[in-house]
Formats: sequence, C-alpha cells, structure tokens
Amino acid sequence: MNRQEAIASGSPRYFTGMACVHGHVAERYTTNKSCCECANATANKSKAKNRARYSAQAVEWGKQNPEKRAQYQRNQNAKRPGNRNLWTMNYRTAKADRMPNWLNSGELFEMECVYNYCSALRKVGFDYHVDHAVPLRGSSVSGLHVPWNLQVLPGRENMSKGNTFNG
Repeated sequence: MNRQEAIASGSPRYFTGMACVHGHVAERYTTNKSCCECANATANKSKAKNRARYSAQAVEWGKQNPEKRAQYQRNQNAKRPGNRNLWTMNYRTAKADRMPNWLNSGELFEMECVYNYCSALRKVGFDYHVDHAVPLRGSSVSGLHVPWNLQVLPGRENMSKGNTFNG
C-alpha cells in the first residue's frame, strides 16, 4: 500500500519496502512520511532525557482518567494472559516467601478473617482489596505477610498506592 492508498483508507501508516536515510526498512507515517523506527528512536531519546517528567505525566493522566487506565490494563491483560499469570505467580510466591513460619494459628485465623471480610464486601458490590501497609516487594522497604500488616482498602485507593510505603 502506498501513501495515497493509506490516506484514502484512513490508515496511519504505510510500507514502501525502501530503506529510510538511517537504513530502516520499516513502515512510515502517512502524516509526515517519516520512518516509524526513526520516530520511535527519537521519542525514546527524549523520554530517556526527561524520564521524571514523562513518569509524572503518566501518573497524572492515570489519576485523571482512572476508567480509561483500568480499561487499558484490562485490554493488555486480555492480549497477553501469560503476563498476568506470571505477575500473579510472582506475587503469590513473594507473599509465601514473606510469611514467617513463627505465626501461630490465632494469627493465621486473623489473616483469614481479613480476607473473608474483604470477600464479603466484594460479594455485595463494593470494590475493596486486602492491602499490605508495608508492601511485600517495595523498592525501599519490604514488609511481611502478617496480620498487623494487612488492611482493607477501596480498590481505587489500593491501586493508586501501588508498592509504596508512607510510614
């Protein structure tokens, strides 16, 4: 498909089969004829120089568009279920690794009650999650999977918290 055909069909890109000035044999954008590989390289350089700014913009966009962010995440999970399964397996492994063997049966029962309480809230239509106050896999500190580290939070609050600790 040439550029005129791509524009007529509403396609954002087209392929010529010819190399760009940097040697990429890749698709080109219909808007400006630029090579997609070159455009990605330029964007990545800019993001690398201003990583903090781009990260802050992404966080701000996520806060302003929680529904769009959630829908995007659902779409990504549906496209690559293996990634979600891998994340879940890694999380469960981390949780098991962070549960001390010195917990007694009363403490284990207390943890079970917290999860049952959250489950009951979800069954009646509330979006609540069991959260670790001190994250199990935080960047600066890692907590334990123990009853005094568990809290029940609204889902949106827990998702915005991520693996951060404000203690």
